[in-house]
Amino acid sequence: MIDPTLDCPVPSPAPGLRPRRRAPAFARTAGALLAAALLLSGCGGGPPKARLEEQQQQREFAARGYAPSGDAVTVQSLAWRLRGDDVRLSLALPIGAVDGASPRPVVLYLPGLGESENAGLVWRRAWAAAGYAVLSLQPLDDDAMAWSSDLARSAEFTELGRRHYADAQMRRRLARLDELLAEAQRLGRQGEAPWRALDWSRTAVAGYELGAQLALALAGERQTDGAMLALKTVRPVAAIVISPQLFATPDPARYRDVAVPVLGLTGPDDSDVLQLVRDLAWRQAPFAAMPPGRGWLLSANEVRHAAFGGNEPRPEDAERERKRIQAAEDQAQSQPQPQGRRGAGRGQRGQDAPVRMAPVPPLPDYRQRHAQQLGLIAAQQVSVAFLDQEVKRSETARVWLAGPAQAWIGRVGSLSSSR
Repeated sequence: MIDPTLDCPVPSPAPGLRPRRRAPAFARTAGALLAAALLLSGCGGGPPKARLEEQQQQREFAARGYAPSGDAVTVQSLAWRLRGDDVRLSLALPIGAVDGASPRPVVLYLPGLGESENAGLVWRRAWAAAGYAVLSLQPLDDDAMAWSSDLARSAEFTELGRRHYADAQMRRRLARLDELLAEAQRLGRQGEAPWRALDWSRTAVAGYELGAQLALALAGERQTDGAMLALKTVRPVAAIVISPQLFATPDPARYRDVAVPVLGLTGPDDSDVLQLVRDLAWRQAPFAAMPPGRGWLLSANEVRHAAFGGNEPRPEDAERERKRIQAAEDQAQSQPQPQGRRGAGRGQRGQDAPVRMAPVPPLPDYRQRHAQQLGLIAAQQVSVAFLDQEVKRSETARVWLAGPAQAWIGRVGSLSSSR
């Protein structure tokens, strides 16, 4: 049987008034990355032998990649009352960093449109297992509540995207982010846990969709008016941009002054359900336009847009999906098989035997799920190596990305850098 701890984990608890700590998940980095990737494809059953063979292939693939020693990880949900507003944050830390004795480099994670601070847990766990303190927050409440807005209820999705991705909204988001980071740094200077465990001098910024827009801007993308945006509180040394939303052909001139290395994660199947990005090539174009060595791009085959979000299924959703798949498989196996012609003896004309077939619920595309999991393993390991190279200045990571990485990725995707 499939290990249920890999397929259906319990998600992070909802934020409360006090920090709450998850039980640590002890795993080496390769195992953690594989387990995280498995989550993104749901909790289906299926032919046990085939599923187990696929998982074995995924473990072998992960073991051959970039897998330094991994740390145990704890995830805390935190809540503040700041200037009259409720603020919710999620912090993933290596278990050894909780006491703050050895501050860790920071990855600031910015969720997608309509997502909360609890989003992207698969990415955040992978980076925390590699030794980073990963802080997730959604700076603006209206971004987090986008899918329950009047525009969303009216199916005005184009207008919804235009409003939330507007330059003015991004500047509001940036200002609010600066306020929140200033408070986190103030608490760290006062020696408060867990904030004293964060080394802000070594910070990378990462984001998905809406968060990718701000991460790319903080890396040095020029805005439509020619301005360059920056935080007052921190200067990121690298950026990870996951499924960037670009609504028109990117102007290469906007990326020629990118100041820090940027890793883009996308792929040929990275199509959002709202189809706001009309040409998927737009997601990849900015990285080739960046200065030599600044733009990195991993194009992962058969990874769909929702999977790039890095979200774990809720236990009730995972159980519902498991039951649906099991019912579909049971029904498919119990269907009577057509008998063709019967009753035809010598000199007699046979008759077709009608067979009434009940509708069969659709089964998952297991081949696609397996390919997607391999792509996610590649994306997570490449992102860890990228962070190690740019934030920790790891020579091991630099050598791996320069050569062995692409050979390991193989047909799962392609890794390139700007020249």
